[in-house]
Amino acid sequence: MKKYVIMIAAALSACAFSSCDEETTLPYIPVEKPEDNTPPSGEDPETYTVTYRLDKVLLCSPDNTNGLDISGKLDYFSPLRMTLNVSPLGTTVVFENDEVPFSPFAGLIPEGGGPIACELDSDVTPNVLRIKDSDTVLATFEQDGFTTEFRLDSRLLTYKYKFKSL
Repeated sequence: MKKYVIMIAAALSACAFSSCDEETTLPYIPVEKPEDNTPPSGEDPETYTVTYRLDKVLLCSPDNTNGLDISGKLDYFSPLRMTLNVSPLGTTVVFENDEVPFSPFAGLIPEGGGPIACELDSDVTPNVLRIKDSDTVLATFEQDGFTTEFRLDSRLLTYKYKFKSL
């Protein structure tokens, strides 16, 4: 029995040594350097700014609910802009024009026209742009842009500013 054990051990060791004679090499797989997609310092890839221009000023009445566009009849509406800045830190909006004699944002815009912290509520239809931590609606968003609706002194007349992206 010892004789068989010695023969089996010798056969196994011979097989083990013979398999080590051949050198097996793995195929060369080049390591690709990952692309450097990091933005330059000061840029945030999730931050974007969109500027909207005033497209229409609609005067709505009970007789004309769709409104009559009066923006071409008055010169001071043309430079009115709304700039929306969205970043991971928050959303701000800036309205640029001091020439419009009546504004739907009276008392809401800080002096000097600085940015207003706001949030876009996409859980409602149409989407609503609200001042942050309040129920004050600045504008509603639909497929063609932002709309702001307001009244002046008349209970019957309503005005709508319609903004479109530049």
